[in-house]
Amino acid sequence: MFLSAFATVASAGPTADKKKRESLESELARGAKDVKDCGKSFKLAFDWAVFDAVDWAKSKTSKDDQLGTEHENVRWVGHDLNELCQDKDYKAALQKIDSVVYRVTPDATGGNLRVKVEGKTIVIWNLIGWGSRSGGDYASAVKKVL
Repeated sequence: MFLSAFATVASAGPTADKKKRESLESELARGAKDVKDCGKSFKLAFDWAVFDAVDWAKSKTSKDDQLGTEHENVRWVGHDLNELCQDKDYKAALQKIDSVVYRVTPDATGGNLRVKVEGKTIVIWNLIGWGSRSGGDYASAVKKVL
């Protein structure tokens, strides 16, 4: 019982949080390496400022749980960019893009996965508490704005 209580406290600690963030960043970097068919690379970034600004006390999921879910979700961003580049028209459209910024949102307006092009950046908003994404989810969403 003591060990269980200790593990719960430790998972919320600053070191555990730092390690989860580093792991998420590693998944994004790994995803960037999945982009092989675009003829270019993209900067993939997780918007930590937006993540940290969420009022987690009002959220239907905890900050810690969401961080774990996003670790699984971001691994598909690079994969899906590469999938899009296998189509010549989407590949041409993506030549105008330099970066992808991934954000979480508690706002369900517009659906559980929203994408917008802002200049040379694709911004992805994933609804907090929605759950896991898989290959093809981001490609489908990006197709709607390219």
